[in-house]
Amino acid sequence: MKPDVAQTNADLYASLPDEMLGRLLFTGDAKAYEAIYQRHWRALFSLACWKTNSRAVAEEMVQELFLKLWENRQKTLIEHPEAYLNTALKYSVIGFIKRKLVNAQAELGEASEQAADQLADADMDLAELSAALENALNMLPPKTRQVFQMSRFEHRSTAEIATQLGLTDRAVEYHITQSLRLLRFQLKDYLAFSVVASMLIS
Repeated sequence: MKPDVAQTNADLYASLPDEMLGRLLFTGDAKAYEAIYQRHWRALFSLACWKTNSRAVAEEMVQELFLKLWENRQKTLIEHPEAYLNTALKYSVIGFIKRKLVNAQAELGEASEQAADQLADADMDLAELSAALENALNMLPPKTRQVFQMSRFEHRSTAEIATQLGLTDRAVEYHITQSLRLLRFQLKDYLAFSVVASMLIS
């Protein structure tokens, strides 16, 4: 039986370091592009889901990143595709949050405008905000944190969470309410979080 040449080539590209794939991509190598995509799309998608709290938005965001990567493949030599993609995702998320802020201005008034100005001036340190959110989540009791994450990050319904964890619907709602109360308190010093939080509690 002859070896599957296509699979062999795919395995070869999959074994190459990012730097080599970046250089091959610069030559227009479609197989290098495919290898980069297969290596990094899942982590980027998970991160985008965490940042935007929307699978649909995250999917669109990651697809757009890879589309631009291919369209610009021979314009710029990208020696570190992972770092490039993570940086591109960061600015995509910033743009998404800014649009959310604009849309929220009618309800939040001056606070939203001030937050938007802060984001424009400082480009919002998402790493710091994410770290603060993660620290706040870690302060929750284990069961409360698990319920919150299933609700807001995995988009499970109250009934699904109750069934999986052996809780009543009312108990699930209690845990969510408690988690939101603590998160608001722990993150009160983050001006922009008052808007970002709307993505988690909607």
